[in-house]
Amino acid sequence: MSAARIGGRYRSSWESHEVLVTRDPAGRWQVVDTVGTQAVVVETLTGHDDRLDQALALACDYAAEQQAYQDGRRGSDPFPSASSMGKAIDATG
Repeated sequence: MSAARIGGRYRSSWESHEVLVTRDPAGRWQVVDTVGTQAVVVETLTGHDDRLDQALALACDYAAEQQAYQDGRRGSDPFPSASSMGKAIDATG
């Protein structure tokens, strides 16, 4: 698994989130919303031709849309389980 790269950040009412880009064990790019030791996979890019730049752009867009929702500039949450961290996994291992 490759080292995670920060694709974006946003601030919710209670805490700061980092949106990371990493690879899963199969080598696919993943966008992960993290806060503290919790992480939620937002998207896994499954195309054979997906590249890091695409994953970083997706992470940046997701963070911007989440921030717009947190600021009240967007009416609906782009990914409800990530913002609530309701289906979070423990990222500590």
